[in-house]
Amino acid sequence: MTSIKYGSLKINEIKDSSGLLVGTNIIKGRKNEVVTNEGFGTIKGNNKVKSNAGLIEKHS
Repeated sequence: MTSIKYGSLKINEIKDSSGLLVGTNIIKGRKNEVVTNEGFGTIKGNNKVKSNAGLIEKHS
């Protein structure tokens, strides 16, 4: 595992579209998009559910 130390700042992990930029930086052409779909619900009645799955469809 890579560990980055810069002064008193310690970074254990950089993931996905993240970066550590030091000094004068001009970033061009970067794009990032994050989508989180979550749901919460209950199952009522006399059920014996062993597993459950959901489906989310994105329509653009």
